Amino acid sequence: MKKRIIMLLCTAVLALGFTMAPAMASGGPFYPIKVDEYTYGPLDELRISKVYQLSLSDDPSGIPTEDFERGGRRYYLLDMIKEDEIGVDTQDYTDTITVDSDTNDLSKILKQLDPHRDVTTEDGHTGLLALDYTSVKVEAKGYKTNTRSLSATRTYPNLSEVNHS
Repeated sequence: MKKRIIMLLCTAVLALGFTMAPAMASGGPFYPIKVDEYTYGPLDELRISKVYQLSLSDDPSGIPTEDFERGGRRYYLLDMIKEDEIGVDTQDYTDTITVDSDTNDLSKILKQLDPHRDVTTEDGHTGLLALDYTSVKVEAKGYKTNTRSLSATRTYPNLSEVNHS
């Protein structure tokens, strides 16, 4: 199972009365995966919420936190919220099991098999395998094929020889 971290950067609260030079909107190597503009509170303050998705190895200090100007209004960082999000990484997996049985009756053999089995793969995936009943095959064990040439000679004694000339 792999983990991902989502950094939620809430930039906002319109700073009324500021008329400073425009700031750069993004100073780091990270770019938001989602940006929402909305109003908040009884004064309908304009706010912008930016969501960044980082891996566990990423340093969140690369997320831009500087003030910026947009649409003639100046915005500053109100707060930054970190949310751990656990994701699921899936992988198809097939395992073959061979079982000896005293019968070739498929219904009796199916009763001998576990319907579910816990598994851990070499690359660290874990899960529960379900038996695919349609894939069960019954084969005889211990038989082999042998090929050889055979010849037979028969003798019939006491027969007279007939000569057709």
